[in-house]
Amino acid sequence: MEHENSYRHLLKWGDKREETVGHHMAGVIKEKFGLTDDDFGRKHLPGTEPVKLEKPSMLKPAQVEFFKSISGDENVLADDLSRARFSCGKFYGELLDMRLGLVPDPPDAVVAPRTHEEVVRIVEYCSRELIAVVPAGGLSSVTGAVRSPRGGIALDLTRHLNRVLTVNKINKTVTVQAGMYGPALEEELNRQGYSCGHFPQSFEYSTVGGWISARGAGQASTGYGKIEDMLVSLKAVTPAGVLETKDYPRTAQGWDLFRVFAGAEGTLGVITEATLHIFNYGPENTASAAFIFRSFEAAVDAMRRIIQSECGKPHLFRISDPDETDIAFRTSGFDGTMADRVLQMLGFKAGSRCLMFVAVEGEKDYAHFVLKKIKKKARAGKGMYIGTSPVKKWLEQRYSSAYMRDPLMDLGIMTDTLETAVTWENLLKVWKAAHEYVAKRPKAFLMIHISHVYENGANLYFTFLSPMEKGNEKNDFAAFHRGLVETILSYGGSISHHHGVGRVLAPWMEGHLGKSSMELLRAVKRHLDPNNIMNPGGTLGLS
Repeated sequence: MEHENSYRHLLKWGDKREETVGHHMAGVIKEKFGLTDDDFGRKHLPGTEPVKLEKPSMLKPAQVEFFKSISGDENVLADDLSRARFSCGKFYGELLDMRLGLVPDPPDAVVAPRTHEEVVRIVEYCSRELIAVVPAGGLSSVTGAVRSPRGGIALDLTRHLNRVLTVNKINKTVTVQAGMYGPALEEELNRQGYSCGHFPQSFEYSTVGGWISARGAGQASTGYGKIEDMLVSLKAVTPAGVLETKDYPRTAQGWDLFRVFAGAEGTLGVITEATLHIFNYGPENTASAAFIFRSFEAAVDAMRRIIQSECGKPHLFRISDPDETDIAFRTSGFDGTMADRVLQMLGFKAGSRCLMFVAVEGEKDYAHFVLKKIKKKARAGKGMYIGTSPVKKWLEQRYSSAYMRDPLMDLGIMTDTLETAVTWENLLKVWKAAHEYVAKRPKAFLMIHISHVYENGANLYFTFLSPMEKGNEKNDFAAFHRGLVETILSYGGSISHHHGVGRVLAPWMEGHLGKSSMELLRAVKRHLDPNNIMNPGGTLGLS
């Protein structure tokens, strides 16, 4: 087991007990990448060395003393381990740095404010002193959004600003502090008969403030909406002052100012509180179904017809493409069974068939009515109903599947994700082009799914695996990743659907949005943060 002061302990994503690849997955990995049992016995770039930073803290003693006077000695940390922990998120390139013993962008200190008022005083002081501030939650960003290239302080909102303030049962809203983790919020809401409705794959290790800052989506977002759809109002601290909006259901008083912070990724200020819509908690009412289609094209067409039919929206709505479906069948032990052979005989062939998962939540009669309509339309699209078990099995592992990245990296396999929003007319073009791009790399493998669906389009979510180029891991990954991003954009995809932009995707922002749009974003930034202290250094392509 790694020491708690090692790079390995810091870089691991998710449950730190996830150390091995399962039996079925190991077979797939050996076959696709030519690995042996000996390869499984070694760890490539294990990152077991003790953390030691090359960059000393650049804060002056008087500045450190100021932070301690505001938040207490115990809430101001400048040791190597704390600074390294808050130096990055969970982007593959950042984890690779850790495995190489590199911490290129650490903050000078980590400060954990205890109250909103402390955040106000800290931000005011940092603006005067020109100290960079990076708001930090669960550190689950996969876009480089929590690095500190200009040093300064990482503002840890999770230690103290992590409570539900009020559950308003009359308005059906919750007001919550930004540093509260998903599971704690959901547990408290469930206790009172509600649900937050927002379940990203990072749910176990992400916070409310992070969800808003990256404009995140949850796995039931087709029904409940993305986080900006749930956001009613917020309180944010900026260098120009505190912005606090009211919890009206709708207004016509100029711009929706609170939405300026949805997707701002800490570049405008620090979100300290948010009021969100909440939903009735009734898991016993959920109606679910799994279908199998003979091709991705057929599944996509059925999905489009279902969402455009106006018969009601499913909450979970997901298609796995043929490559992801095959992996799902193989790693679950379904491949080669009698049921598999029956499917093959019926024309649902390996290499082309696709799984569709559906779950409808809400009042019991409504859920079953909508599912009945969806079943009818799926059958009309040549889909075959295969029960509810596949949906339940997928839900059991919907968070933990992401934690496999660490043991795969131990095997010398790079694996990362990208996602995009795309209209229906361009979706198949982007899907095909991405597969063609990845196929050009020897021993590379790509899985794609759709998991957030709209009347005019959907998202595509890409997971790629390939052996690292030993000794050239960083450059190899950067070039491959850049090519995949450019392929997605050139065929009509967006930069991001729900991961955000951060620093990783910032180089494409102006080309994607246009010069005038970027000038508008920069103008807002200059007004709220005139000294450019809030998450500076290229986030969103603002500087």
